[in-house]
Amino acid sequence: MNQFKRGDKVHYTAPHGTKENGIVKDINESGTIAWVVYHCNNEWSQFYNYTGAATNTQDLTPGWIDDPQTIKE
Repeated sequence: MNQFKRGDKVHYTAPHGTKENGIVKDINESGTIAWVVYHCNNEWSQFYNYTGAATNTQDLTPGWIDDPQTIKE
C-alpha cells in the first residue's frame, strides 16, 4: 500500500482507463481514503482552498501524468 501525504502529486486511473492528475488534500487515519483535489483552475499551489474528492488510495498512483519528475509506469 502506498503511503500518501498532504500535498503529494498523484494520478487516478478510472476503470475505463482515463487518467487524471490531482493533489492529496487529506487522508484518513487508516490510509485507505484520500481526499484529492483534481480541479482547481490550474491553481495547484492553492489546492487546499478547493474541495477534495474521496478516492480509494488503491486507485491512486504517485506522480502526475506527463510530469518530467514522475517515474513512468
